[in-house]
Amino acid sequence: MRNKQKNIMANVKTILYCEDDALVRRVYKRRLEQAGFHILYAEDGLEALKYLGQFVPDLVVLDLMMPKFSGEEVLKFICTDSRLHEIPLIILSSSSEMKDEYQQISGRADKYLVKYSCTPDKLLATIQEIFAGPSQKISEDPIEDSDSATFEKIQRLVCGSSPH
Repeated sequence: MRNKQKNIMANVKTILYCEDDALVRRVYKRRLEQAGFHILYAEDGLEALKYLGQFVPDLVVLDLMMPKFSGEEVLKFICTDSRLHEIPLIILSSSSEMKDEYQQISGRADKYLVKYSCTPDKLLATIQEIFAGPSQKISEDPIEDSDSATFEKIQRLVCGSSPH
């Protein structure tokens, strides 16, 4: 029984949620835990840097406006630390104008969400989308539109697998 519990825990994704507002942190943490994630939270940039110096989470949700060290400073640390460079990252900001600026500067965020239009369910959907990976779209290339290619596409859609 204990080994089974360890295997279940090994499959749980750990998210570092960096947010200085205690109420927002509590609401989002509860929703993400209900969805089965293990949540660590940092209430300021210094705490986020301490976590990231000791532990590599599966994903980071980063508020840009935090005390002690800003989200931008935490972002720079993530970008320069080889252990953290490939971790999925969601940036949260109060400003929609900063979205383009941060995408150009860092090129690092997987998603950028504006706080006033973000809900716990929207954040959860974004996290699940990131963990699911890139969606497999059916090619619209006319060269692939032969009868056998069409049959394989239909079978993948219906059965979820290739006929081979």
